[in-house]
Amino acid sequence: LRSKYGFTAAQILREFVVDGDHYDVTNTSNLNTPHERYTKHLHKYKSISISMADEEKSSPSSLDLEVNLPGLFRPEFSADNRQEAKKVAFSSDFSLVSYSDEVRYADEDDDAPIVKILDARTHQDTPLTEDSAASLFHKKGFCLFPHETKVKGWNENFLKGMIFGSDISKVYAPELESIIRNYLLPEYHVVSVDVPPAVLRRGPSSKNEFYGTGVHQDYGLTLEDYKSTLAAYDPSGQAAKQVQKTFDTDEVHGLMVINFWRPIEGYTKANPLRSKPLAVCDPDFVTANDTVHTALDANVVGGIKGKQTDQMALKYNSQHQWYYYPNMTDDEVLVFKQFEIWKDDPMNKREAMSVRGAFHTAFEDPNTPEGCPPRKSTECRVQVFVGKRKDDEGSSSLSEQQEEKWTPPAPLWPKSGSEWGWLVCDIGSIGMIFAAVGSECPAIPEFLNFVISFAIVGMLASLIKFHYSLRREGNEKRHPCAHAFSSILGLTQLALGIWGMALVFPNVTYLANPSSDTCEIGPMIAMVIPALIIAIVLVGLVGCGIYSFVVEKKKE
Repeated sequence: LRSKYGFTAAQILREFVVDGDHYDVTNTSNLNTPHERYTKHLHKYKSISISMADEEKSSPSSLDLEVNLPGLFRPEFSADNRQEAKKVAFSSDFSLVSYSDEVRYADEDDDAPIVKILDARTHQDTPLTEDSAASLFHKKGFCLFPHETKVKGWNENFLKGMIFGSDISKVYAPELESIIRNYLLPEYHVVSVDVPPAVLRRGPSSKNEFYGTGVHQDYGLTLEDYKSTLAAYDPSGQAAKQVQKTFDTDEVHGLMVINFWRPIEGYTKANPLRSKPLAVCDPDFVTANDTVHTALDANVVGGIKGKQTDQMALKYNSQHQWYYYPNMTDDEVLVFKQFEIWKDDPMNKREAMSVRGAFHTAFEDPNTPEGCPPRKSTECRVQVFVGKRKDDEGSSSLSEQQEEKWTPPAPLWPKSGSEWGWLVCDIGSIGMIFAAVGSECPAIPEFLNFVISFAIVGMLASLIKFHYSLRREGNEKRHPCAHAFSSILGLTQLALGIWGMALVFPNVTYLANPSSDTCEIGPMIAMVIPALIIAIVLVGLVGCGIYSFVVEKKKE
């Protein structure tokens, strides 16, 4: 059944029919089960005659595997996991720098352990739903989530995504934020969800044609580990500083990094993923003593030359429980925690930390058919700052609070009436040019340069605000580059306005007696209006500054 009709069909039929029954699945009325929604799926198949060996209701067959997992350290390896201890470093070819490679198992070693990897589909409720997936995520820190994305282009260029945007920031980011807020963490106040503007792709036609074959965890155990890894990829160092600044705020209680890993570009139920699946280890069965604090030259994986990441490898332990999801499709995403820390954790004491991030690796599936094409996949690592639990408030029941679903932000288009109104007001400065051009103002020869510069900068700022809807709540964070550029233009306009004040205020008497010998009325009005607006803004800023200073003094 699995080979002929697909894995899901086989699951459904084995679950709900018994020996000797014969069904024509093109006629859904004769599948008299409480799971009628399955019949919509079965309806597309031809008549199937079912014959099963036993009359008991049977569960879907398991696809558990026994394989060698690459990169496991030997259990006797002595690892110093203190924060200040020297990390076990890897070279550019992923061999160990200060240790013999014999401290790790190799596939050809006679004593290389055989690891059992459980078919996680049999441990997750059937059918696959958002709620059943979330339930498993809460228990184990990973799950398979049903998700049909609308992403068309899987952008892997971070700079391009930051400047020009992409399907990742416009489409995927709100999809993932909805999953996190409404299903994975509905019991918490989620302070912020930071989805990168690009994803990490693997496989043919991607920047990373190799696969992550080697048991690892990407971000270490402590906040210092996490910041160190961020700094290894960020020349400015601002990412790590911003993480610490946000983590230190009163509303933030914890930080998570959640990975969304999925096959892409054509994996269906009839043609599921069969090559290099991903295995994850249940964090509940891993202790800090099982981990090895490792470092990788960031330059090897697209980071800064000379910088080291803070990662972890794993020592073999027969008590570890490994899982994978066979036959994944494009409409499924494997979700797992990569990092998690809370303010009441023993900060920067690695040996005392709980392991909450899932170790993972790609591996060779012995059931992969010969000639199977290489895997095409993508992963998106989402940083989530978490506040307090909703049930700590006591204002309403947790179930009532969780019913308040988060809705994704509205798309940038169409625009609202108020946004069109703001655009008309903002680009009104173009009228300054018409008022100034063709008029004489020999007393202020720089007037035309000021008017044109002020109008152009103002129009650029207003068009950016309009296109990216920066006046909508939350859009400044969703489009940080657009917000930053708009802010720079705003400061530039402020500086131009001060220049205009210096030009027009000493010559304001020309308004009362305009003349072609001094300055006509058109240029004067074109200069006075923006100069007055900037003067009012400056007075307001000074006033707010004085008020804030007085308030702070009173508090002291």
